[in-house]
Amino acid sequence: MEATTGGFDAILLPAAQALISGVLVGGVYGLLSIGFSLAFGVMRIVNFAHGDLVMYGMYVGVVAAGTLGIDPLYAVPASFVLMAALGALQYLLVYKRFVGFATLQQLLAAIGLGLALQMVAQIIFGADTRAAPSLFSAKFLLIGPLFVSEAQVVAFAVAVVATLAVEALLGGTHWGKAVRAVADDIEAAEIVGLSSQTINIGAFALACGLAGIAGTVMSTYYPTDPSKGLSLMPIAIIATTIGGLGSIRGSFLGGIFCGVVQQLTALLWSSALQDVPLYLLLLVFIAYRPTGMFGLRTE
Repeated sequence: MEATTGGFDAILLPAAQALISGVLVGGVYGLLSIGFSLAFGVMRIVNFAHGDLVMYGMYVGVVAAGTLGIDPLYAVPASFVLMAALGALQYLLVYKRFVGFATLQQLLAAIGLGLALQMVAQIIFGADTRAAPSLFSAKFLLIGPLFVSEAQVVAFAVAVVATLAVEALLGGTHWGKAVRAVADDIEAAEIVGLSSQTINIGAFALACGLAGIAGTVMSTYYPTDPSKGLSLMPIAIIATTIGGLGSIRGSFLGGIFCGVVQQLTALLWSSALQDVPLYLLLLVFIAYRPTGMFGLRTE
């Protein structure tokens, strides 16, 4: 009987550990996916440079810890502001002419912008991998036989708060209603006196600011380098596809789902192949449910 119980625990406990870790990591995936989804939902912009803004947010944490000597978490507001400003600049210089049309030219412009951001990061920060130690780094909470990273718990909490704040902003404020009006019908919004240009700049800046927050909290447990943004983009694409392009809540839940699938795959199969099931799911959703779980439309 004891051997049976021990064998059951040997299976159940690692699975529970993977599930908890997947939820915590997935919450931050969800936050970085929300910005990607917001840009598409409002402006039909597929921002392939979004991951690079996450990478710059991670470097904000690196600079805060390594140069300023402060905890990276204190730099979260600054990261939001800096990435929002950079996002507004990107919109004005690159994306403004593509609003409403996810064309091949827009995709190529986004890819080129992402490559430029990577090269600038390599010039400024170098090609080496860098970390941003936090007060919570390398610390763990024990929950019975399970343990969780304190840095990941804090990052998840920040991601949840930021997600709720975005939902409240878009759903309960005059500006949020204006954003949704422009997303639904830009010409009608202009007729009633809304400035679609100003609203789009603000919405795109918000999307990029969220990428900055995600990057900075992620830097407390995940080292970065100039190519890190490129490796994170598939997660953002898959999470928003599964959750539903344009859906804030769906993108967040899609990120959690991606985190859980990654961790369970690493446990049951191989950590080197943890993204393979996600790519298969991406193909399934594109083929059979392109609107995702919570998306309303795809045009």
